[in-house]
Amino acid sequence: MQNIAAITFHYDPIEDRILLVGNLNNTQPRCDFWLTRNITLKLLEALSSLVRKTSEQVATAPSEHQSGLAQFEHEQAQQSMQLVPESRVPESKAPGLLYKVDVSHQGKRYQVRLYEQGQEEATAQALLTHDELHQILSLLHRGALELSWGVDDQLFDHLPPGSALQ
Repeated sequence: MQNIAAITFHYDPIEDRILLVGNLNNTQPRCDFWLTRNITLKLLEALSSLVRKTSEQVATAPSEHQSGLAQFEHEQAQQSMQLVPESRVPESKAPGLLYKVDVSHQGKRYQVRLYEQGQEEATAQALLTHDELHQILSLLHRGALELSWGVDDQLFDHLPPGSALQ
């Protein structure tokens, strides 16, 4: 199983998929996966639910404030994200089709295992902090928005504008 230390995303409107590139600009071997609309939408739902459950702040807040607090936490993590825009689309040699993702939470880390179609064992894995998981969620969400996959503008806080809690 390959370890991923850096993740890059490219949103491809022609393929109508998201290309996840692991280890593009570091010394570790590179691995690429296509994410379809189906798996991306499932990931957005499952990972946002996991983030809510594993965040100490969100889990201990009153239920009526959890969505707003989760969105605030998400926006804070986005602000600390270090984006390095690629000057060109990363060339890929036959990316695998991602069909399964397992995420486990241990302590303050998340272990993410990626499974390529046709493989019984995980092809790659990444260890992420809470903020890094938020950042991955943000980039997946951005791709789903860019590809017009019918997701809400906000991942966590689904209150209509002007109806904020007072």
